[in-house]
Amino acid sequence: MKPRAKHCLLCGARLRPVRIEDRRRQRCVRCGWIFYDNPIPATGAIIERGDRILLARRGAPPYEGTWDLPGGFLEAGEHPDRGLRRELAEELGARATSMRFVGFFTDTYGRGGFPLLALVYLVRLRGEPRAASDVAEVRWFPRDRLPIRQVGFPSMRRALTQHVDGRDRRGGMLEA
Repeated sequence: MKPRAKHCLLCGARLRPVRIEDRRRQRCVRCGWIFYDNPIPATGAIIERGDRILLARRGAPPYEGTWDLPGGFLEAGEHPDRGLRRELAEELGARATSMRFVGFFTDTYGRGGFPLLALVYLVRLRGEPRAASDVAEVRWFPRDRLPIRQVGFPSMRRALTQHVDGRDRRGGMLEA
């Protein structure tokens, strides 16, 4: 993967590639700061009601027009539970009544391919969700007829598939 940072976030000098701990990193030529290219934390919600699962159609890039799990990026210092509750209110105008962590999934985001770490929860909602914020549409799908191939992010396809297969309910390890 091509490094995205070209300049030091501390002093602004140019970064140069070096090998550190058997990995390629970027180090500042002036102050020695190292750019680690860490993943961006995000959350996603598998929302069930009876035998149906709610999906949100993305209203913005990347993957605009594809289905997705409701959720989004965490703010600096924000706990994942609180961040997911905030995102559900913003995107669906609904409140979570219960949440259970089911697994984490890795992916890349956008044209730059920024690394992403998605924390996925099983969620129950109060109220009827509606499309808001950057969501173009919400729709309930029967568990056995999810449009998996139309879900944009590979990580969210894996999360949905593992959930429907029951791998997140047996307490076993989830594949990333």
